[in-house]
Amino acid sequence: MYNPMSANALFANEDMSVYGPKAHQRIISKLNSGLGPLYYHQHSISLEPLPETMLNEGEASPVPDLILYDNDNRTTPIIIEVCHTDVASARFA
Repeated sequence: MYNPMSANALFANEDMSVYGPKAHQRIISKLNSGLGPLYYHQHSISLEPLPETMLNEGEASPVPDLILYDNDNRTTPIIIEVCHTDVASARFA
């Protein structure tokens, strides 16, 4: 998001803040640590779990919490975005 420092700003100020409370990151970590061994060690799932990965590496793109990537077809059939209703209601009330 662009935030000018003043009406006559000579420089742009980009808001690079991230909203990632520990409870949110904990869920992502549990998902990734549970799915990772299934893909890398047991080979029981065919989709690679990748946390906080760009959807389009060629340009700026959304970064979901976790994707399950199909390396054979080079597609992302599953996108996981963790939501918390109590946080959403507090932030958008």
